[in-house]
Amino acid sequence: MMTMDPIDLLVLWWRAEKEWLPVRGYPRHAASARDWRASCQFDDANGAQETDALGELIVHVAHVVEQLDNPWRTALHLLARNRACGQTSWDSPLLPSEPVARAQIVAEALHRFTHNL
Repeated sequence: MMTMDPIDLLVLWWRAEKEWLPVRGYPRHAASARDWRASCQFDDANGAQETDALGELIVHVAHVVEQLDNPWRTALHLLARNRACGQTSWDSPLLPSEPVARAQIVAEALHRFTHNL
């Protein structure tokens, strides 16, 4: 398995999640990478095997994030979104407004995330 920084994994997961659109005939119960599938091709020169491995990794990250309770799940969502967008403007009323308390929650969320990977 590839070694990636946990924040890079979250950014990768968030970018896959944001592409989800409800489509007729597909589950609409949650915007999750859980049902994401890469094409099954047998030509290894076109990157299909890497795409399959990446899809499995994204599904695993989504499962780990979904298992966390709030406020840690919210902290990971915001961290991934802010890092993916290159901004720190996204916020949530579910997290404390005090910077020190927020940083503690984000640190604990990252610890729980990496522990469950």
